[in-house]
Amino acid sequence: MVISVKEVADGADTAAQGERLFAALTDALRATDIITVSFANVQTATSSFVNLAFVHLLLTLSLDEVKRRVRIVNSTRQINEMIRMRLTREAEAKRDG
Repeated sequence: MVISVKEVADGADTAAQGERLFAALTDALRATDIITVSFANVQTATSSFVNLAFVHLLLTLSLDEVKRRVRIVNSTRQINEMIRMRLTREAEAKRDG
């Protein structure tokens, strides 16, 4: 299953857009094991977007599960780094209590 950030959220700049993507991700993860998130035609992602769209997945999934089940495609280095950094930092904070 492929989820297009541009179609679902119209970009990756705001917390509200992150909430829309998070809703789509959680629905998709209930329906199938592995999902692909496409950032085609999206150049940047803000931390508020990533926090709401991806970091909230850590409330129900481990970091390893997110890495295994969510694939990111058609993204920029900035987007990849933002997602990786925020997920890793949050998982470490959660682990350290």
